[in-house]
Amino acid sequence: MSVFIRTTPGKLIALALASAALMAGSGCSAFETPKAQPCAWLDRGSDEADDPYRRTAVLVDRSPSARPDKAAGPTTRVPDWTATLLGARELELSRLEGGALSVAAFDGTRATVDWEVDRVSVTPVKGNDKLREDRRAVRRGCLEKRLRRISDEAPSTGSTDVLGALAAAAAQFGPGGGERRIVMATDGLTNAGCADLRSAGFDGTTEIGAVVDRCREAGELPDLTGVEVDFFGIGRAARGKAPSSPQTAWLTALWTRLCRASGASDCRVAPARTRDAGRATTAVKPEPEVTFPAVSERPAGRVTTITLPGSVLFATDRAELSPTAQDTLDDAARRIRDLHPVSVAVSGHTDSRGSEQRGKQLSLARAQAVRSALAQRGIDVISARGYSDERPSCTPEYRGGVPDYRAMACNRRVEIAVTVRR
Repeated sequence: MSVFIRTTPGKLIALALASAALMAGSGCSAFETPKAQPCAWLDRGSDEADDPYRRTAVLVDRSPSARPDKAAGPTTRVPDWTATLLGARELELSRLEGGALSVAAFDGTRATVDWEVDRVSVTPVKGNDKLREDRRAVRRGCLEKRLRRISDEAPSTGSTDVLGALAAAAAQFGPGGGERRIVMATDGLTNAGCADLRSAGFDGTTEIGAVVDRCREAGELPDLTGVEVDFFGIGRAARGKAPSSPQTAWLTALWTRLCRASGASDCRVAPARTRDAGRATTAVKPEPEVTFPAVSERPAGRVTTITLPGSVLFATDRAELSPTAQDTLDDAARRIRDLHPVSVAVSGHTDSRGSEQRGKQLSLARAQAVRSALAQRGIDVISARGYSDERPSCTPEYRGGVPDYRAMACNRRVEIAVTVRR
């Protein structure tokens, strides 16, 4: 049965006004419907932010090291933190519902962290399975747009303090218990505060312990008691040469140790797997750069010495070549062939720590590993010797009784001496 309602123009106007009043009374308006403003939920603060329930803080590294320098082309590969974060299980919309969400980009110090999304209450979506899926897809699109906007903003300073950003996130949670999680996308190359890595050697657990102790003594470890922390993208920088596997492993171990020393209930540190495809960002002024030890070449008369840093080839205190060492050795073999050598000799070197016997064993084993790898590439090596710390390349290793870890890393190396005809 169909029902028809006959109305006059006056009745139509009255009916429209009544409908508008009904919508206003229900807390909605024609300009605040999900269709008209689907992303408005990201700008509404939570009235329940201090309640002990699930709280998530997302931090995005927008420091200069995550951006190409001025000489970079438009297709330079740079970190896509938005894609990295949205691919994380921790930021699935279904896991955020029923809690509060905060989002900020960071560079500089703790004081410069600006919360673009400030403790927003993520209410559970309603409806059948299909409707919930569609509504979550809309929310995901909103979150993606917001993340891209804040990560593409130019940095305010030329420094980065990752620990300071973590401290800002801890303060954002406020008092109370419940589930608290920090999800951070960063290359981990902090160049400010107690964990400044500009003088790091990126090799050795002793150096990691020294950084943790220094931060504890300086009182710069954030209080992350009971907080779950997830790092994504460690070692993924847009500038300079990418770290080797051992160097990335060192950086991963450092942030795991710092996180645990801060009292976090769980610390998950995921290193970068690959560099993302070209994503244009605005070039910015350079920052005090954190660099990884790299391969170098030094000609002197008839001999050209190719130096391979230990952290490029080996894990700490090990003589087995790392997976990424293969590319480095491929490059070294090509360079040796280009020189048309008369002879090639390999020597291993360590720093001054540890016993003389251990230094001899390790330096010889590393030299022999490189010799075997070059032989597999068609390079005949006449000798492989281990010199321990007898021939340091960088001195001193201690300044005022304090270890210089970059100097130590410089001394942990394998040298390939290539002799050519006159």
